Amino acid sequence: MMKAVRIIHWISNIAGTGALVLGLLHWFANISFLSAHMLFGFTVTLALFALSIILLLTRGMRVVGTLGIIYALIIPLFGMNQFLLLIGDWHWLVRVAHLLVSAGAMGFVGIMSARYLKRKQAEEKEAPQMPTLQTAR
Repeated sequence: MMKAVRIIHWISNIAGTGALVLGLLHWFANISFLSAHMLFGFTVTLALFALSIILLLTRGMRVVGTLGIIYALIIPLFGMNQFLLLIGDWHWLVRVAHLLVSAGAMGFVGIMSARYLKRKQAEEKEAPQMPTLQTAR
């Protein structure tokens, strides 16, 4: 499971960086790759959801896993409806909020991954080592 968590973390980082770059291009340069931006954002959301499920099934990390699932449900609701919020001169506030919520999701994946890996590594160190059978030659 530790390998899966590392892979999920990397997927989130790569997809999140892609979504960030494409979102900033749309915002500042009026270069629109919104479909790709949304695909990357959806990938980050799926990574957050998958990691949250793993944590939900891990003793001692269930609360963080539950928070991750709630966060993963909020992200697409906010992202898909942001165009309807504060239309006009104040819409930049919604864009900034969208940026912060999305960056927060990436950060949350990083924090959850680090906590999970730290916990599992500590459990491995605490577990009694099974003696190996040495065969006489």
